[in-house]
Order: sequence, then C-alpha cells, then structure tokens
Amino acid sequence: MMKYLILCIVLLTTYPFETVVADIPIVGCLTFKVQVHVVNNLPPNSNLRLHCASGDDDLGFHNITVNTDFNWKFCNGFWGNTLFFCNLWWGNKSVGFDAYKNGAKPNCFHDLKVGGIYYWAVKSDGIYSSCDIPPKALTKMYDWK
Repeated sequence: MMKYLILCIVLLTTYPFETVVADIPIVGCLTFKVQVHVVNNLPPNSNLRLHCASGDDDLGFHNITVNTDFNWKFCNGFWGNTLFFCNLWWGNKSVGFDAYKNGAKPNCFHDLKVGGIYYWAVKSDGIYSSCDIPPKALTKMYDWK
C-alpha cells in the first residue's frame, strides 16, 4: 500500500495537470506557468525560420513573418530541469539559444500568479531578451553566426 501511495505522490508532483504547448491555455500547474515569446523584429520582408523544442515537446519548424509573435505556454517541471531551446535562421545567418532554462539568466519569474515571461526579440544585429510583455527594456543576449 505504501508503494502505491509513494507512486501516486511522485506522479502527481512530476507531471502538471495539463502540459500546454503553443496557444492552448493552461488549466493548472503544480509548479509555476511559463510563457515564451519569440518575435520577428527583422527588417521588412524578412522571413525568419524557427525551430523550438524541449526534451518532451517538439514545437516544429515555422516560418515567422515580420512582427509576428511565435509563443507557447507550459508548466515548469517539478524537479526544475525544464529546458526549451530554439534554432533560428535568417538568410545565411543562424543562432541557437536556450529560450527557457530553469534557473538560468535571464530569470524572468514574476510571481506565482503570472509565472515566468520570456520575451525574445529577433533583430538584424542579434537576439534580445526581456521579462515583460510588451518589453520595457531589451538586453542583447546573442549574435548571429
């Protein structure tokens, strides 16, 4: 009996009530909610190719037009090991980065109600981050390669 109780506790604490990817609203989390936004702020007529994934969820490849916000929401893993990474391509330039890594900078956790907001602005000179929507200030984090 004790084995089953421990198993139930482990399952409930390691899996959110509903894992949410893309634009599906979050019903409930045992941990805090996270929003990630990747916005194409490149020059007019610039197409951004994007691929984001975690160890559990592959969000696929997408072509993002200028001023478009590609975003998704999820529950942070109970053990604090959640990681979403993105690869971006613009013409002959590319960059890969961690769009969300629990405990890494930038730390954009607001509070339990709001959760974490991770905003990434893709510009011609690099990738910028903010912890607000709309962004109050942008900090350059990565250069194109």
